[in-house]
Amino acid sequence: MKYFLLGLSLILLAGCKNFGKIEFDGSAPGIKSGTFVIKNLRDSTLYGVNIKDEKFLTTGILPQPGYYTMGIVDDADKSSTDKHYEVYLEGGKYTIATDAKNHFNYPKITSASKIQDELSAYYTLLDQQQADDTKQLAEVRAKLDKVGRRTHSTEENNSLVNKLSEIHGKENTGGFEALKLFTKQYPQSTISAHLMSKLDYDQEPAKYYELYQTFSAEAKASDEGKEIGEKLSHLVKLIPGAQSPAIVGKTPDGKPFDPSSIKKKIILIDFWRAVNQVSRLNHQDLISMLKLQLNSKSFGIVSVSIDSKYDWWRTAITEDKMSWPQVSDLKGDDSQNAANWAISQIPTYYLVDGDWKIIARDIQLAEVPVYVNEYLNKH
Repeated sequence: MKYFLLGLSLILLAGCKNFGKIEFDGSAPGIKSGTFVIKNLRDSTLYGVNIKDEKFLTTGILPQPGYYTMGIVDDADKSSTDKHYEVYLEGGKYTIATDAKNHFNYPKITSASKIQDELSAYYTLLDQQQADDTKQLAEVRAKLDKVGRRTHSTEENNSLVNKLSEIHGKENTGGFEALKLFTKQYPQSTISAHLMSKLDYDQEPAKYYELYQTFSAEAKASDEGKEIGEKLSHLVKLIPGAQSPAIVGKTPDGKPFDPSSIKKKIILIDFWRAVNQVSRLNHQDLISMLKLQLNSKSFGIVSVSIDSKYDWWRTAITEDKMSWPQVSDLKGDDSQNAANWAISQIPTYYLVDGDWKIIARDIQLAEVPVYVNEYLNKH
């Protein structure tokens, strides 16, 4: 489906302040027929024009400066999905040139916007990081193929397999490495926190918090910077080896919860809610783990409810036949346990040792037996 230039009546909202004329002058080598679009963050199309004979040109009035999404579609490439790129628009002229060899790479964008220049620098670094990983993967796979044909050397084969695993691991951290390089090149950048907000920084809070500390004062003071800083400063206290937060609340019979009463080597903390069907269904798996898969003398469970109604909580415990320790502060979304343990979804699972030091945070239920067996074998 082709997009055509939208009229000003579709671009402007009633009473919206205009921020000046904007022009997109682009070249897309290799694309004889296609479309170029700009969408806002609500996925509404603001500007659209056909790409014809590798060229496109469109103008309009910018509703407001900020982040937008640019899409480029090649009609002849039926196997591909649309290519989307984050851009920052401030008005004026934007000259755009896509990569002739790889249209998935971030285009070269020339404009008067400093923020767009920095955005281009980051995404170019990210493309380079991903390209390097792809090249290394191809080289290692080629060596593995040769080893397989030439010899049955287990040592050489294992070395290559380990290298392959290492590169795959780097693929998952490509955004971090690109941001790290970007921060060194642009130490005073105002958009570093915005770029980090697009990464899974909560999965490895220690290294991301260390990088966050190098951001400019302006980046840290932005809304995204404040949110990330607050979250990471809390999450670094929940890394493996750290002393776990206290569990606040009472047991169903009204007694304060006493963590020292749990005499186990390793303990699964189950954060759940009575109205959450996934956590309720998972309780049957917990029963199986406790009785069948794991050594109950060494392994224990504590379920922490993020409920607000006592009757719902108590009824769910009975219905799910939960025979292990239960605790709740009955404050629902305002639960101190949810805040202290950084619970953003239900269910969430932690593993702690007998001294209540964190072993693993936010793990999948299916991973629990692996973690437990590995820990008990070492201890």
